[in-house]
Amino acid sequence: LSLIVIIVMFSAVTFLILLRLNALASGLVHSRSHTSCRKSSSYHSSLDAPSLLRSATMDTITEGTGLYTDEDIPATDIAAAARETEANLFRVELDKAGLSKCHGMLHASGCRRLPDLSKLTPSQITSLDTNESDNAIISRMWSDNYNEDNNNNQIADVKLSTIVDDGVYISDQSFNFEVICAENEIYQGRLFTIDQCNQLKRMSEYHAYKVNSGWQGMPCKSIPGFIPTTEDIFRQLFREFYSLFPGTIREGSIQWESDNEPHLVKYNGEAKGAPLHIDTSHRSITMNVLLSDNDDFGGGGTYLQVIDKTIKLEQGEMLIHLGNLEHAGADITFGVRQLLVAFLECEWEDSEQVTGPGL
Repeated sequence: LSLIVIIVMFSAVTFLILLRLNALASGLVHSRSHTSCRKSSSYHSSLDAPSLLRSATMDTITEGTGLYTDEDIPATDIAAAARETEANLFRVELDKAGLSKCHGMLHASGCRRLPDLSKLTPSQITSLDTNESDNAIISRMWSDNYNEDNNNNQIADVKLSTIVDDGVYISDQSFNFEVICAENEIYQGRLFTIDQCNQLKRMSEYHAYKVNSGWQGMPCKSIPGFIPTTEDIFRQLFREFYSLFPGTIREGSIQWESDNEPHLVKYNGEAKGAPLHIDTSHRSITMNVLLSDNDDFGGGGTYLQVIDKTIKLEQGEMLIHLGNLEHAGADITFGVRQLLVAFLECEWEDSEQVTGPGL
């Protein structure tokens, strides 16, 4: 079985490399030059961005369609091709085994290949809290793939956890803000540690298994324990925003745009990114936080038209920009990419806009 898997993966990697080389030869893969911070020469308006938790529609803007080429991954990146093959193979194998519904929770637990199931402990399998049928299949696959010597040799290569409340949250978070473009108030920072990201993914996927395993969008308030776990960090973040936007945000006015904020967004497999759009027609704050490990997906990133640049985050990092800046999401080429997204309203010192009490 292992030999067959190796042959299938090698063939798939070879095929993907040939496809990428062919694209390069055809001139389909190209690069673009970016300026570090410049204003757009023209302004295009659109309706609110289409969020999975918003009912707004949007006018697509055709300018700048070249942003969807993932120029940062070379055509001959064998490692990326291998990850893509592995991700697709894992999904196919789970589908064949009748565990399609379990993909999200097993992935969030750290499994990336079928043999990884053998590295789950019996207590971890129990804590997955799957239904009787899925539990029987997972237990059988665990038994079929378990090899004590091989397991001991490779256990350090796979970090598995089924804990959803492991106390990784700290009372004083450091956000490490960096300025991407001061003129247009675009910033990058770190909201969560890697351990925190992984815990939040487990919380969301274990909940989704019971309510909607094929989810694409989910309000954080619907996930048991999510808000109590993160509210102190968000409270600290909001206080930092007053320093990040000095003299421009009225003290105590920052609040979630709606009761559905913050929310999670998940890309599962190859998917088109969001077209060029704005989130609001007025000044507001948009925040995107990457919860996934960058090795778990291909593509992705937020293109900001005003600086003509695509920002790619590391796991746990956040991108902060004004909601009325035009931006787009780059395509996902494979894998699982999970984001925490939030739309924030506030009162600006140079505006008569009133949002009500906030933090």
